[in-house]
Amino acid sequence: MLHPERICMRRRARLMNFAAVGLALALAACGSDDANSTGDAIGDSTPLPPQPLGAACRQGGDCVSGVCLASQYGTPFCSRPCTTAWEPCPAGDDAAAGAALCISFEDLPSPQAPAFEGDFDRFCVPRCQGLNACLANNAGWEACDVPRWLGDPLFPALGSDKVCQSPSFHGKDPVDPGLCDWEKTINPAYNNEAQLCRAFCDYMDRCKELVSSADVGCCEWGCFNRIVVEDNIQDAWKDEITCLIQTHAAFPEQGPRNACTEPPIACGDPTDPTPPAAYEATP
Repeated sequence: MLHPERICMRRRARLMNFAAVGLALALAACGSDDANSTGDAIGDSTPLPPQPLGAACRQGGDCVSGVCLASQYGTPFCSRPCTTAWEPCPAGDDAAAGAALCISFEDLPSPQAPAFEGDFDRFCVPRCQGLNACLANNAGWEACDVPRWLGDPLFPALGSDKVCQSPSFHGKDPVDPGLCDWEKTINPAYNNEAQLCRAFCDYMDRCKELVSSADVGCCEWGCFNRIVVEDNIQDAWKDEITCLIQTHAAFPEQGPRNACTEPPIACGDPTDPTPPAAYEATP
């Protein structure tokens, strides 16, 4: 079993990228018993400031705009509705002029494409030049690319203008990060992959590779989103978690070489796939 101090250091490292909310939780998990239990404050009385456009959120009050968008675009993030599709969103307290693009799901690229589900069909998303710019405010973003829906460009005439997005959420029922009710997103064709994620997150929980306040179901949700993206199985992630699962099962629970010490040695340190919004929602 990993030494408690090493576990704490690894948890801190994973959460430092979760913007202000993740930082608050890291401090709570690894350094203090007095942190506010709602997950939205550092200490007992220091509320997190409202977050800018694109940041992870749980409710409108978490955002400068007052809008926390729940949709199939990604985990809930701070946004706002907009008027003119495919034009820069007006400047506001949450974003500078030209920092966000008004995208629209009113006209989908293919008539066979499933309808987009979300609080709005037209809303502002952060523009970007690279993924690191997206991750600076929200570790839940997966790509910086031209706006897409299930792999197809939403508006080809836009050219190379790129925005932050999370393709693994596209076409899947929106999941409440407070409940992590991800089972409803499973296509029966991917039941085996869903079961792999359950086994992987069971290992993560047993070996204390998750933050102490984390919900195993939220780990499973993030894992499944990584393994099935736009109806394609991601072999690299599947191979990574399969190695950890099989090595975990091959060793006893106790002893100098056990089910928790050996998987990282054989397969590399495991990655916690829990979406940032779920950590924010964890009490």
